[in-house]
Amino acid sequence: MRLKWHGHSCFSMTFEGGVAVVTDPFDRTVGYPLCRARADIALVSHDHFDHNHVQSLSGTPEVIRDGAPREILGLRIRGVDSFHDAEGGARRGKNVMFVVEGDGLRVAHLGDLGHPLDEKQIEALGAPDILLVPIGGTYTIATPEAVALIRAVKPHTAIAMHFKTVLCGFAVTDEREFVRLARAKYLPNALEITRETLNELPAAGVMLCPPAR
Repeated sequence: MRLKWHGHSCFSMTFEGGVAVVTDPFDRTVGYPLCRARADIALVSHDHFDHNHVQSLSGTPEVIRDGAPREILGLRIRGVDSFHDAEGGARRGKNVMFVVEGDGLRVAHLGDLGHPLDEKQIEALGAPDILLVPIGGTYTIATPEAVALIRAVKPHTAIAMHFKTVLCGFAVTDEREFVRLARAKYLPNALEITRETLNELPAAGVMLCPPAR
């Protein structure tokens, strides 16, 4: 699998055979260049402008906004329901955490998770190999909550998302506290990951290299 960060909470996962999944594409107001990646499947954790701009993607992806389990193009995809805030969705609504399985790997994308997970939700994520977790606070869990969540979920590797960078000026924190608390390593914004090379990844990472304009 090739995992690429396009900025904010948008990642592409390209599996053996070329099947491509893109998560949470954003519109141009976020600050990053629009994600133009080819997608067979687009996952939208919730319908906010910085997570649902599927029209920027190349191809004609099947757009998934719900957590119903399904098998598409050899991949297994399911969702775990959660909320965008710590008040049961009263402020910002619902959020779907997606789990994608392919190439012998399990990747969980937490979207704009806004609260700690309960035991049932942790169990439903199913011990992911790669956990894509928001860390910036304000609209999601903050860095200390993210670090506690990582310890509870126990992924092989957690990769930060939804944080402030030179291209994204949202009122969220940057990655520095996460690097300190999680002892995260800086990573390139594209990684080739296989079952065999998984152990080469650190326990926590930040894909900091911004996409080229």
